Amino acid sequence: MPKTPRSQLPADDLSGVPLDEAPARRTRLRRGGPRTPLPLLPLIAALAGVGVAYVGQSAHATQATYDAAGLSAQNLQLSTRDSQLGDDLARLESAARIVAAAQQLGMRPAGHWSYVAAQPRAVIPTPGPLLATQPGSGDPLQQFVAAVGGAFGVHGSRGAAP
Repeated sequence: MPKTPRSQLPADDLSGVPLDEAPARRTRLRRGGPRTPLPLLPLIAALAGVGVAYVGQSAHATQATYDAAGLSAQNLQLSTRDSQLGDDLARLESAARIVAAAQQLGMRPAGHWSYVAAQPRAVIPTPGPLLATQPGSGDPLQQFVAAVGGAFGVHGSRGAAP
């Protein structure tokens, strides 16, 4: 059959079409959308993990910034309150205010000052230092050193009175 342009083929010319053959069926191996190759899955998972970590870190940094701003404002308020309380305390501790409050309670200033001279006494007697040669010392190393020192003619302790 001679080649003719498609626009000139008659509609009834079926000589070029094989009628006895079954139409070739195209076989599809898979259905659905495009599939990701298996070697790329770890890379995609790693990138997704980095993305999640980045978002988490950004959220944490933003929260920390808000917390720092709040704490700074609270620090300023507390500093102001501290200075107010310090001023109030200084006013309440003034000698003129204490004298005025004492006079309101019926107290009067003393006509003359009196002092009491007292001798300090020990409430609990303090024991002297324990010597290594005393039988009451419980450290075996000190007992050994004292025994060796006694064998070589060293007795007593430094600083002890003769």
